[in-house]
Amino acid sequence: MRMRVAVLLLVVSVSLTEAAGCIPTTSPRCYKNSTKQDEDFNCEWDKRNSKENQTHTLYIRDGKETIRIHVRNRFIPLEDLGNTRKEKDIWVQTQVGNLTCNSSKISVILECLVKYSKPQITSMKRSAGILNLTLDKPIDNKSVLYEIRWRERGSKWQNATFETEDSTIQDFYKLHLQKQTIYQIQLRRQAKLQPRLCKDSLHTLWSDWSPVVDVPLEISLPPVIRWAEKKWTNGTREINLIWDEPPAKESAGGVEYKLNITVWPCKKNSTKETSTSNRGYKTSITYSEARISIIAINIVGSSPPKEIIIPAVKYLSDCDKPSYITKGNKICLEWYKLENGETRTSKVNKSSKNSFKDIEKGVEKFVRHYYFLHTMSKKHHKTVEMCPFYSEQGAPIKGPGNVIISELTHESAVVSWLSIPVAEQRGFLLHYLIWISGQGNTTLHKVPANETSFRIKNLHPGASYTIYIAGKTIAGKGPNSTVNFETRSKEIGLSWQDQTILSVCVVALLCTIICSVAVRRFRSKLIPEVPSPVIDTAEFIGLQNQNQSQMKEEVHEFVLLLCQDLDKPSENDTPEQSTLLQGFGLVVFEEEEEEDEEGEVADLSSMKSCCYPNPSYRGQMLHLPEPFHMTDSTLKDNDTESTYRNGLFFETRITESDKTSL
Repeated sequence: MRMRVAVLLLVVSVSLTEAAGCIPTTSPRCYKNSTKQDEDFNCEWDKRNSKENQTHTLYIRDGKETIRIHVRNRFIPLEDLGNTRKEKDIWVQTQVGNLTCNSSKISVILECLVKYSKPQITSMKRSAGILNLTLDKPIDNKSVLYEIRWRERGSKWQNATFETEDSTIQDFYKLHLQKQTIYQIQLRRQAKLQPRLCKDSLHTLWSDWSPVVDVPLEISLPPVIRWAEKKWTNGTREINLIWDEPPAKESAGGVEYKLNITVWPCKKNSTKETSTSNRGYKTSITYSEARISIIAINIVGSSPPKEIIIPAVKYLSDCDKPSYITKGNKICLEWYKLENGETRTSKVNKSSKNSFKDIEKGVEKFVRHYYFLHTMSKKHHKTVEMCPFYSEQGAPIKGPGNVIISELTHESAVVSWLSIPVAEQRGFLLHYLIWISGQGNTTLHKVPANETSFRIKNLHPGASYTIYIAGKTIAGKGPNSTVNFETRSKEIGLSWQDQTILSVCVVALLCTIICSVAVRRFRSKLIPEVPSPVIDTAEFIGLQNQNQSQMKEEVHEFVLLLCQDLDKPSENDTPEQSTLLQGFGLVVFEEEEEEDEEGEVADLSSMKSCCYPNPSYRGQMLHLPEPFHMTDSTLKDNDTESTYRNGLFFETRITESDKTSL
């Protein structure tokens, strides 16, 4: 009965205070961060009154004793709480001005109220479908109950719990995931309490959830890296590195890149380590060979390393060797043998004490070596000297290879060859010696060592020549390489001068032809054609009045005869067989369709011409396709008859004696 009255009074007081402007807080949540018995407590509650100038008092009642604690920073010392193993009632009283209000009471055992900090994922390793998690340990290093949840992006959470054992080592967990899928995970943890003392679920406090973490795929391939030298300044080279980002499923959650760069060759494992989240990096290196390795790291692991080698600066000509090394700065002398005369060997000699004279004595004779001299001051590395060198030089042991002749003409030729390999030069090549022998003379030419061809001029056409080529060092010349050839004859081909002249003539001829055709066409358009003769219409009128009887076409044959005697007729000719055109000196023979009485054709060979006609008339008269036409007009003495044939107009003078025969 008393309990009911107390609850009724509490409800009435709460309602009155709310009406007066005092709103109570939520029930207090007191806990400590570990299972240690000497751990202090923190108490939390949610404010519901927004007014200022409010104070909070925590009440703890243990039977008849009530502990009153004025809370400022919500940190409660352990000594103020009394016996934490006994069950107690706790509540919070809020005071706003002259008004007070109380939160609801809860019964707890303070020793069982343990809330760990939210777990932290120290590392993740993903291999295929297995995710290995490494977690930080709570402060008391006790066994812990964990709850983990995971999901694909945008899907529902899946949950699982697991326990760890008491240990000072980090906690581990293995989670099975699907391959080729990105996940998100979260964890929280709970202290494992004494089962006899802490039975009520009210004392089970979970930590806050850890932040959501993306779980990408492992990076399977090393980064693709590119580099470029930008400039050389004061014994250093500026190198610009650029690489590609891994695929999206491998880059989820971010990628970091770790670089290792060799900076000082005279010290083992002397590398510069740096990390960056960018996809580019700039650095400075010396003139000798440098090695740079890069690893891409995401939250679940790292890629295989990618190493690039930036080759040393090559300077294969002879140079001045230093007689001494400057003291004061830290130095590094680096030298090695050149395989095949050009390639760096795997063995590199390094020293910070020996001088150049010392190393020169210890190398092989007639073999090319290379050295670098580096200095370092205030962590700045640079190259001060670099040069190939021989301890002793010798003459080449081999001549140039593959000597050939090309561009052969009647007066010149080009000789080319392959340079002598550096390993067979046995010294620094000064130049090539070329002897040209032929026609009883021998000439010598010197060609620079970096050239491999030479044009020979002023040769004789169709002559045989022999060429000898040898390399020369400071110690002397090496063996000769020989080639024979014969120049072309001058008649076989045209020189380039003759070809040029011929080309110009052909072009001029073509231009002349084109211009001539163009002028003719132009003239034909400007000057009208000669009109064809027009036949008088009187001929056609006369033909209409004549008898319309059919006329038999007669074919005449014209024979040109030599003019001898115009007055004497031929003995074998008759008026019916021939007609003498005296005006033109032509005789017209008429072929009979039938043979004469004697059965023979008239013999024309006995006929003689009176004279030679005008050549222009010869072609016209010998090819007349049609017989002469006669008009109806009465022919008179000394009349003139006009006839048109094949575009030509003929005028014939006819005498009285000719009328009958016509």
